[in-house]
Amino acid sequence: MAGKKHIAPALLEQYVLGLTNREENEKIESILAQNPDLAEEIQYSQKLMEEFAMEYTIRAPKDLKQKILNTSKDKRRVHSVTSRNMTTPFSWFTGAAALLALAFGFLSFLLYIQSKEMNQQFVLLGKEVQELKNQNTQLLSQKSQINQQFSLLKDVNTTHVHLRNAEIFPKALIIVYWNEAEKNAYLNVVDLPAIPKNKSLQLWADVGGEMINMGVLDDLNTDLLPAIPFVPNAAAFNITMEEKGGSDHPNVEQIFANGRLL
Repeated sequence: MAGKKHIAPALLEQYVLGLTNREENEKIESILAQNPDLAEEIQYSQKLMEEFAMEYTIRAPKDLKQKILNTSKDKRRVHSVTSRNMTTPFSWFTGAAALLALAFGFLSFLLYIQSKEMNQQFVLLGKEVQELKNQNTQLLSQKSQINQQFSLLKDVNTTHVHLRNAEIFPKALIIVYWNEAEKNAYLNVVDLPAIPKNKSLQLWADVGGEMINMGVLDDLNTDLLPAIPFVPNAAAFNITMEEKGGSDHPNVEQIFANGRLL
């Protein structure tokens, strides 16, 4: 709630009960002028207290004064005492009702504020829970993919094809995990030298002497092994350096790395 941080709870309670001095009133009212929501809540609480006090205040009978004036002088003292005894309960009850109304109004005000705070906290908690659920779903999905990849790497039918180019990029090493039985394939970038920003690396499969496009190698810096298309009857793999975005035909003069299926 806007403005709550600027008014101490104890001072706000005294203000609602009418126990603050002029300087404190000016300070609080200055803050309330900048916080319409808080000002409206306080006005509502004060209204509740006034209505409660008006409803439950007991007034003395209208003809009580006239009856006292009509009594004899010699009984004036007795009637005076009687009058005080009669009005005292009314005055006491009126004060008690007013205090009860103040307490009731302030309690209603505090409960209203707490209710709003709890609703806001509940909304925030709901968002946090949803975020945790989303993260958990992502982690479970990632774990499932890692398990699948680990299972493929251990499979005796998986061939590890090392792609290198000792002449141009001697440090480059990319491994293709190729499983003919499962029709699955993954790429493992072990060492990848920097390439110009206006260039892209593109993977090709050699099928009967023809270079089949297997896609541009983007987003290689991931925790998971990137999946690559499975091309039946592939005999070898080549990575070429092409213009940014890739090409329909391989630039055989810029072979970044290559390797053959055994």
